[in-house]
Amino acid sequence: LAQVTTDGVESCFLFKNNGTLMAHYCLNCSPTDPRVGAAIVSNIWSLYYKNGRGSLDEDRLQMLVMEFHGGKVVMKLVNNLILCICATTSVENGMLIKKCEALVEYLQEPLSKVPTL
Repeated sequence: LAQVTTDGVESCFLFKNNGTLMAHYCLNCSPTDPRVGAAIVSNIWSLYYKNGRGSLDEDRLQMLVMEFHGGKVVMKLVNNLILCICATTSVENGMLIKKCEALVEYLQEPLSKVPTL
C-alpha cells in the first residue's frame, strides 16, 4: 500500500464491505483512527452500490472517484475488499485512477489465495 503514496497521495486503505479495516498506510499519521475512515468510506461505497443498481441500471459498481474541498478519494473493488486511496487536490484524476488500477492488479492474485475474503 505504501508504494502508491507518492506525489500527493497521502494514504491507502484496504477494508471489507462492512468497514472492517484490513490494512492501511498513511504518509503523515493523522490523529483520526483509520478504522473511522474505513467505516465512512465503506458506507459511501455501499450507498453508491445500492443506488446504482436501482437508479442507474447498473449491476456492479466498478470504481468511485470523489473530489472534495480538501482532497480526492478513489475506491475500487479488489476481490471482496475495497481499496481506497486518498490524495490532495493537486493529484490529477487520471494519475490517481492509474495508481489505483495498478495497485488492484498487483493485489488481485495474492488476495485471491486468502480463503476468508
